[in-house]
Amino acid sequence: MDFKNAFNSFAKTGTTLNRNVNKIIGKDVFKDIKEIEPPREYAPYENFPKYPNPEPAQWNVLTGEDKCFSLQGNTLAFSKNFDICVKYRKLFRDTAEYYATRFKFNYLNCVQDFDTLVHYFSDMYLEGLTPMIQRAYSLLLPFGVFTVNMDSFLKSHTNRYRRAIHSYEIMSGVEKAKNQQAEQAGNQLGNAIHMQGGGFGMKGAVKGIAKAEAFNAGLGMLGKFVAHQNQMSQEEKAKAYAAFKQDVFFSEIFSDYYYTYFTLVQTLSDNGVIEPIKTASSQEFETMLTNLKNPMFPQDRLAESVIRMIKIYPFSRDALSLLKEKYAQSEEAAQIINYLAS
Repeated sequence: MDFKNAFNSFAKTGTTLNRNVNKIIGKDVFKDIKEIEPPREYAPYENFPKYPNPEPAQWNVLTGEDKCFSLQGNTLAFSKNFDICVKYRKLFRDTAEYYATRFKFNYLNCVQDFDTLVHYFSDMYLEGLTPMIQRAYSLLLPFGVFTVNMDSFLKSHTNRYRRAIHSYEIMSGVEKAKNQQAEQAGNQLGNAIHMQGGGFGMKGAVKGIAKAEAFNAGLGMLGKFVAHQNQMSQEEKAKAYAAFKQDVFFSEIFSDYYYTYFTLVQTLSDNGVIEPIKTASSQEFETMLTNLKNPMFPQDRLAESVIRMIKIYPFSRDALSLLKEKYAQSEEAAQIINYLAS
């Protein structure tokens, strides 16, 4: 506390001096010296208002049936287990919407600036992600998948889908990177020169050591001063927070919650419970899509190839858009789109 008061007294005097010099020379050459602020205190997350609407009811175990579609003589078949997954999709979407709305409610109550966003994000985010993970993971059990637990499912999901986490990491990483650079600059200065005592005879050595320690201690304090002055300022935080797009962030929250559905489906596919499919795009898919759109692609093989692509990527919007584009007037195509886009 004594050091903080002494430093802040120095900072005020130095700032006044710098401003006077700037007036004399007519330019803002010398900056204000930042004072050491007390650690910010945050209200406990539990103290904020609670979202008034009750959570969605727990889901029931659904049943399905084998599905078969055709397109110009080509067959697209899905298993009973896949049909069950399709039926759960709306439940995932509606439930994710509830938790995303609750996140927004909590955000508007908790977050006022850069620091509160960084501080409360984990509490707000996990309050919705945890029940979505719990619901999705629990559905593996009726399908007979017993080798996955909630932790491994969470890890698998966040490895694939972390849009909101990524935005948060960018936001908080700005401060972390800035402060790390400041700390490195301070350490470099503090370690740049070190006096070694000795070389003055026994009596001189003692004095030399004392002087060296005093000098090095002072140099270390100077390094801390440099680090402090180069940390992210409140003005910089305010600017970063002002540029933060909340509406995009809220949509990313919804995606992270809703996409627990695709983590479930991919896990079932990886365990052989449903047919081999991919729930995320890939370079292979992009190549297939580009080739199918090429006017030179053999039209007599188009329907067959589109069906093959949808069989592997049944939830791809681009694949279904291509189907609609190529067969806009086809009732067969409409049935496939209505089923997979539901």
